[in-house]
Amino acid sequence: MSSNLSSRSFLRQLDLGTLDLFVLICDSGSIARAAERGQLAASALSKRVAELEAMIGAPLLERHARGVRPTFLGEQLIAHAGAILEDVERLRVDLSELSRGVRGRVRLSASASAVEQFLPADLALFAQRHPDIRIDLRQCSSSTVVHAVLNHEADLGICCLSDEVSSLQSRPYRTERLVLVTPPDHPLAALEKLEYAQALDYEQIGVRGSSTIQTVLNRAAGKARRILRQRIEVDSLSAMCSMIECGMGLGVMPVGVFENLGQRRLHAIELSDDWAVRALNLYAIDFAALDAPGRSFVEQFGTAK
Repeated sequence: MSSNLSSRSFLRQLDLGTLDLFVLICDSGSIARAAERGQLAASALSKRVAELEAMIGAPLLERHARGVRPTFLGEQLIAHAGAILEDVERLRVDLSELSRGVRGRVRLSASASAVEQFLPADLALFAQRHPDIRIDLRQCSSSTVVHAVLNHEADLGICCLSDEVSSLQSRPYRTERLVLVTPPDHPLAALEKLEYAQALDYEQIGVRGSSTIQTVLNRAAGKARRILRQRIEVDSLSAMCSMIECGMGLGVMPVGVFENLGQRRLHAIELSDDWAVRALNLYAIDFAALDAPGRSFVEQFGTAK
């Protein structure tokens, strides 16, 4: 590519359709297969690649007996093309929504317990009242919720109180209660209430990335001078229910999640520990600085319930 080519000239010569076809060729491994998938003539694809190579001034594909593969420069182009095409797709979606009357969005990052228990109904209600506002929801661990808000990747976060949220402003959202979940035939299942220390004689199932619950359970075990025997870590609360059902251990989860996921086949025991009742809060860097869609969400849900 000529070093004298300005960024504006490069932009005007670069064709997004050709970038998309180049990625298709590399994914397919041959121009013929890409032509079939893209419903184009192979000669037309070859011409588009030749024009792209002429503009760049270097080969982008290596031919071999079974088809083609990208050169080193071609691999770099694929990486950039993927990001560009993703941005173009986001632009297409945004423009489509704007044409249908969408006038704003709220980027919300929330913990699994909030998503499993409260957000489906709340988001449905919000969508009814504000059909012109789109909600972009991301479920993640509590620590990731905090980082997303601090790094401006989310406008609002919902998670439990922890040391990490000290630099954020908060509003009450919901209160949840943690329960111990067991198989129905477990020795503890006959109890209606217990202290968590009584469950430490048995293997436990943990949720990977569930930092706040894990910290609480570790502290409870330490206070009882016991070891938390956590034989398995899973990626979701539904997977935890499946493991408990198969007799792999016990688990601690919010009662609302238990009612949604495990009530028919598992047993829940109320925990008498003070930490078993937890507040879920809305978090933001500055509530006053939120745009109108964000303020609408906070006004609807940012009160204790």
